[in-house]
Formats: sequence, structure tokens, C-alpha cells
Amino acid sequence: MINWRRCDLLAAPKVDITVHFRTAHKHVGTGWRMKDTSSFAKKKVVIFDLDGTLSESKSDLDNEMAKLIAGLLERRCVAVTSGCSFHQFQTQFLGKLPAAANRSNLFLFPTCSASGYYFDGKKGRFYRAYSNLMPKRAVKKILRSFEEVFADIKYPRPKRTYGPVFEDRGSQLTFSALGQEAPLELKRMWDPDQKKRLMIRRHLRQKLPNFEITIGGTTSIDVTRKGVNKTLCVRKLSQRLHVNKKEMLFVGDALFKGGNDYIMKSTRIQCIPVSGPADTKELVTRIIQSNPD
Repeated sequence: MINWRRCDLLAAPKVDITVHFRTAHKHVGTGWRMKDTSSFAKKKVVIFDLDGTLSESKSDLDNEMAKLIAGLLERRCVAVTSGCSFHQFQTQFLGKLPAAANRSNLFLFPTCSASGYYFDGKKGRFYRAYSNLMPKRAVKKILRSFEEVFADIKYPRPKRTYGPVFEDRGSQLTFSALGQEAPLELKRMWDPDQKKRLMIRRHLRQKLPNFEITIGGTTSIDVTRKGVNKTLCVRKLSQRLHVNKKEMLFVGDALFKGGNDYIMKSTRIQCIPVSGPADTKELVTRIIQSNPD
């Protein structure tokens, strides 16, 4: 159990984040309010979504965000849950953190928390603590169901795609309408109001009642086993860190109904919607300021 009072978690070399303590930007206010900040000092664990929250969709963490997360890791346990694979975590997130960042305080939950990765301080690397792999027959059923839905709704397939449209991530199958490597500007235009994916998901639910189906990123639909979703990270963190729900906070850009963050509301931990990475940066700054030492 972590000794919060002694704050063992501050043992790692500190990262200079003072340059980020600034006044609120004009964009702030879409997802959180200044009066909410009084509760931040009581939070021991901050959980983030990745795409659209810490970074743009399938884009690398920028230098400012990386320094802010490193600063937060000196003061809190930090978790990231996302529909992406662990490989994507490594390239998009882990590889961008400062070398001095306290990774012992970092917990990663790829494929919508279907698997979890914790840091081994002795070996200096992350290891897979658990997984919920999908059988191959389940993957085949999901793919077949997508094709049936496309036929039912007369889905207009894009004339051009970039990389695989379907990706088997072991514990999750992900559909990306324009392909995994599509340019961000094209992805943003394809389904800005989520209507296309909401319709596909509605039909998929009828064919796949024993699976979790959520909207992720800008063009994706994620499918996992029943009961395997982002909320799993809350239970895992509570067990490992011995914290209660009042001591946890979730930050995400898809807390709307049908979004892949929406289910986090069912955990009854405090959930804060953000409009994007810029909003998240200001929020992280306020959390750090709530307990600067």
C-alpha cells in the first residue's frame, strides 16, 4: 500500500514544470469550471483518456503536455485508458515523456482497459499485469457482423482508405472507417457528429448482444468482450493502490452518450469532460497547483 502521507511517489527526479503555471485560457470552461478545483487536492489518482484528451487522434503527445504529465506524476498516480493498443501507447505516449518522469506512478490500460500494464521498477519496464483476450472465433463473428450491418444500412464505403480498416488488438477489435493511418484532417471531417458510427453501433448491438461496442477517436468503433470496458481500470486501480472512488478523477473528451468515455460515469467517480488537449493542459495545471509541494 502506498504511503500517501510520506509521499514515496516523489522519489523520482523532479521535472521542471513551473513554466506551465499560467492563467486560464479563453477556451477553458467547456468541460470544467474554476469552482471545481477545490476538490483536486483530495484526488490521489487521475485517469485520462488518450486520443482527443491528452493528444490529438493517433498523434504524439506534444512537449508541453509531456512535461505537465511528468509534473503530475510527481504528485499523483496517473492512469491512461484508451482503445488503442499498447504499441500505440509506447510510440504515442510513453516515448514522449521526459526521461526523469516517475513511471512507477503510471498505469496504462490499452484496448479499453481489456488489458493493464504496470511499471516494474527493478527491470525498468512496463509489464502486462492482466489481459482479456478474445477467442479467434469471436473475432470472426464480429467481422461477419460488421459486414452484415454494412449491407443492411447500405454503408457507403470510402473510396480510399489508409492502412487497415479492421485491427485485431488481441483483447479488442477496432474498426477505423478511413483506415488506421488516415490523416487527421480527413478523419475529423468523416463523422464530426458521431451520427454515422452511432447508427452502425445501434445495428451491431442487435447482432452482438454479448459484446461491448463503443465509439472511439474520430472514426473508430471498438468491440470487446461483455463486461470488459474502460471502467475495469477503476476496479484494478482501487485494488492495487487501496484508494476509494472519491479519491479518483477521470478526464476525457467522449463523455457524451455513446462515446467510449461515457461508461466511466457509471463508476461514480468524478468525471470531467474536456474539449481537447488544450483544455486538458489547463486542467492538469490546476490539479498540480492544488498540491504544489
